[in-house]
Amino acid sequence: MDFKKLGNLLAVIGALLLAGAFLWWFSFYSSVLRDVGRATGGDASMFDAMHCLYGSDGACALVSGISSLAGRTPYEPMLFWFALAALLLGVVIRVTAKVSPAGAKVDKDAA
Repeated sequence: MDFKKLGNLLAVIGALLLAGAFLWWFSFYSSVLRDVGRATGGDASMFDAMHCLYGSDGACALVSGISSLAGRTPYEPMLFWFALAALLLGVVIRVTAKVSPAGAKVDKDAA
């Protein structure tokens, strides 16, 4: 098994999922903040919802619960954590994997 390729694959998948998590978070919370701003006349920025990218406590849980009741699919921070874990695991595997000599064949009967 080529661990360098496995590490590369995990890192790429993790990076793509991390980008997807960020886009989902941004799309969901920008619409929520826009709706809240219209309803209250207040002005909130995406920085106010930044902690909802990686956590689901407090106001994030309240917004997710209300959105779910309204029939919307709320952002799930578990995707962020799975993506980050895949990215980090891929990088660790890639860095620690040893390069096998070019053309070296493993002889199963030699051992």
